[in-house]
Amino acid sequence: MQLRPHQERTLEAMRSNVTGTVFIPTGGGKTICMIKDLEERLHSAFGGRTLTIVCAPRIMLAIQLAQEFDANLPDDIKFTIGSVHSGDSPYWSSTDTDEIEQFIDNATKFKSHTILFTTYHSLHKIKKFGKHNLFIDHLYCDEAHNATQRNFFPHVSNTALNSMVSYFFTATPKYSTKHERGLNNQEVFGDNLITVSADELLECGSIIPPTVNVHTIDSVRSKKEMAHIDADTIIHVVDAEDAQKVLVAAPSARIINQMLSHTDLYTQLKSRGYSILRITSKHGAWIDDKKVNRTQFFDQLHALGAEDGAKFVLLHYSILSEGINVAGLTNVVLLRNLGVVEMAQTIGRVIRLDKNDREDITNGTLQPTAYQNYRKPTGFVTIPVYSNYGKNTAGRVQRTVNTIFNEGKPATAWI
Repeated sequence: MQLRPHQERTLEAMRSNVTGTVFIPTGGGKTICMIKDLEERLHSAFGGRTLTIVCAPRIMLAIQLAQEFDANLPDDIKFTIGSVHSGDSPYWSSTDTDEIEQFIDNATKFKSHTILFTTYHSLHKIKKFGKHNLFIDHLYCDEAHNATQRNFFPHVSNTALNSMVSYFFTATPKYSTKHERGLNNQEVFGDNLITVSADELLECGSIIPPTVNVHTIDSVRSKKEMAHIDADTIIHVVDAEDAQKVLVAAPSARIINQMLSHTDLYTQLKSRGYSILRITSKHGAWIDDKKVNRTQFFDQLHALGAEDGAKFVLLHYSILSEGINVAGLTNVVLLRNLGVVEMAQTIGRVIRLDKNDREDITNGTLQPTAYQNYRKPTGFVTIPVYSNYGKNTAGRVQRTVNTIFNEGKPATAWI
């Protein structure tokens, strides 16, 4: 596991502080920092067995994190992974407090470290034990700006204050001058341990720069005709940009359903050789015309992303913007106006390197920032602008890109 300089600095800061925030742009390898920190702590654990909680905003991200920890923690560490959230998981899973307690007890009896992957929504399930207050050794909160939500903050605060060490990772911090919930609450979240700029990640070859494309559509986007207009927009974009692997941020789950059932979008995309994937909390996960569970969806998404020449369009509503590593994405299309945090997170989906470029940079055959030699030199962020809609969105996207990539600052939101 080869670490970048900013990752080494992050780990050093974590060794020196028992709590704190870590701000690293999307694609900077935050998960590896968590895994390496936990590896060091489990190797040095003295007596007994430890409990680690890893928290994420979405079930799919919690599963992705569990798989990455499982794959990268070394074999000489004995650990047991559990999932504490609704929905399916490839690991043991429950939201029943008695079952969770029994799972931890069983792992301890077999002298195994326990790592629980949960969502902010289900975090409180781990703490509500009637018999005794749970002692937590390590807490890692991914996409930690979610911890500032009104309904999540009390449980995050309680868990953090009852953990030996606690770290909060995000690319998009949320602050507050009026509430205690902001990430600037040092009592709960600690000091900022490190803030890494996008410039450094570009220079070391961790990410690629985004390109903002504005498409002027000569039509009026109305609520009544939105599904048809958005379907036509997707076809226009994939044709105009020769897009290969496309993430579409749709206005709603209802519009996604209408685009695929009331228009010829599905037929048009299939005739062009695209697989069609969609996922919403309301309708679940689908691959073409087949409903699948999250694990199947995630596996197929990774396979398509890694396959050279594969083409897909992935439609989602507020599911895949945060943290999910969608390998190989070349384009993202914004069909709705996003807040600063979600916009920055969505842009982050397409600035990850092509897997072959990453390997060549690692072995020295490709120089970082020599984008003319990259297989994937940029990630395209597309904003359609209609006669009555989209101009403000285009301006906000460009300002967000300038903040992150020209000014070297994180995209910050305020409660």
